[in-house]
Amino acid sequence: MRKPLLAALAAVGALLSGPTDSFAQSRIYLRMLPEVALTSVAHTKEVTSSTGSSSSSSSTSRPEGGINFYLGYLAPVSANWRIGAEFRGTISLRGEIDGTTPSSGSGTHAVWPGPWDFANRVGLGGNIVVGRELPFINSRGYVFAGIARWNSDLRSAGADPASEELVDDARTTGRWPLNTGIGLTLPFTRPLDIRLRYFRSATGWNVSHNFNQQALEFDYQFVVSGLALSAGLGTR
Repeated sequence: MRKPLLAALAAVGALLSGPTDSFAQSRIYLRMLPEVALTSVAHTKEVTSSTGSSSSSSSTSRPEGGINFYLGYLAPVSANWRIGAEFRGTISLRGEIDGTTPSSGSGTHAVWPGPWDFANRVGLGGNIVVGRELPFINSRGYVFAGIARWNSDLRSAGADPASEELVDDARTTGRWPLNTGIGLTLPFTRPLDIRLRYFRSATGWNVSHNFNQQALEFDYQFVVSGLALSAGLGTR
């Protein structure tokens, strides 16, 4: 009876003390983290003619989802501190965020009312990661910051209230959101990663149209920001 009891106590002791040691030996890691974000999109449309300019803005906030894949490397710099970098790939679940631009101004440079919409496709990026072992909860905490390149669908439209003539400009373009956040890794058989991050980007383009022999310049700006919570499993 004594030998099985001693073996069981040794196993429990290894379970309680082992994860910190295994973390210390961990260098390369993989993670798959489903994510839910509350994303805010602010859209501004400006119309410029030879007689002046007018602008109009509106914003919408909605939840959207995605799946993050991380490949990272953490090197020990002291007994408890780690520093490294990670590559991130993200697949959006294609939630569309839309709104309506109200009318503004008058004359040839009036902003006509109309819908706008925004949707993510896929993203690639990287982060710098600084982590610290937390022996009192047998886990690792970390902070990270980086940049990504997203392919996103942007659209802004408007119709002349008098003639119902429509201007509908859309494009798939690249965005470069910055992001920063905090995370916690819990050392289960497959480590559980929990992350909270803030992100923000500003993207715009302009296009020219001719109406009634008037040259009009349309300038579109989309500012995308939000908070995202993700959790998932990976390798040590």
